[in-house]
Amino acid sequence: MNTSLPNRLNALRFRHLQLLEYIHQLGSVRQAADHLYITQPAASAMLKEIEAALGVCLFTRSHRGMSATPALLNVLRRAGIIRRELQAIAADTTQQAKQPRDMLRLGVLPRSMHNVMPAVLTQILQQHQHIGFILSEATSDVLLRGLVNNHYDCILGRFTREAATGRWPQSQFHIETVYEEGMHVVCSHNHPLRHHTTVNLDDLLGWDWVLPPPGSVTRNLLIDEFLHAGLLPPEPVIVSANFLSNLNLVEAGRLLTIAPSSAAEKYARMHPVHIVAITLHMPLPPISLMWRKDRKMEGALDILRQALPHDTQNIDNKH
Repeated sequence: MNTSLPNRLNALRFRHLQLLEYIHQLGSVRQAADHLYITQPAASAMLKEIEAALGVCLFTRSHRGMSATPALLNVLRRAGIIRRELQAIAADTTQQAKQPRDMLRLGVLPRSMHNVMPAVLTQILQQHQHIGFILSEATSDVLLRGLVNNHYDCILGRFTREAATGRWPQSQFHIETVYEEGMHVVCSHNHPLRHHTTVNLDDLLGWDWVLPPPGSVTRNLLIDEFLHAGLLPPEPVIVSANFLSNLNLVEAGRLLTIAPSSAAEKYARMHPVHIVAITLHMPLPPISLMWRKDRKMEGALDILRQALPHDTQNIDNKH
């Protein structure tokens, strides 16, 4: 039974057309085979398949090489159209893959970039290729101000009592607790407090400190801790908002600082610093995801919300 032309054409591949182009350009099956990284017998077999499928002779053979027949020139003309169409398809596909990402403006506490956020953001980027993030790191008061002024789509920070009693009432925001974290006092390995198995607040007086700026949650915590014990809080010799820089300064000399517990413990495992043997008792607000109530929970924000760990109860105010 004779095989119909459409069925025979089904056996042809784009590689067959490449072979024809190379033979036409080079005048040799062997050289065409070299360009396709196949053997000459394999190339000769492919040429026979093409001619059998089309039912025409595509080349005339002579001692001077192979010359194109009119049938070949027609095939190559149409093959060029096919190639250009395939290139257009590839370009369209690439362009669609490069569509702008849904960029979420996210404000975060620096400490969060040292514990939960790297894994969360990595997971989102792996699972959602259309999403991206514009990250800004700052203290909670700066983040809240930016959220009020619509500089961020959401923030990961602490909603402090100062914010709640000031010009940013909690009712403006949705607030969901993500995790809670305490603070450690940190000294260097050569600091005398390193050898104390028990440290009281008054033992921390008389030493030089590097602390965050006034008004920050961490600074207020330390102030409250000392005032609650009837002691004047220490005045820092260096004011710095970056807790990692503060830990570096502590490592280099005899300063004391206060740092998030997870960051302090991680830093102490890799650097010659010591966590001072004192427990701070003043409670800290939890670290929460916050967004304005006029911002819909959808798209990248919703995906971030679902990816974040939620270890404690929802404190969202819905009035």
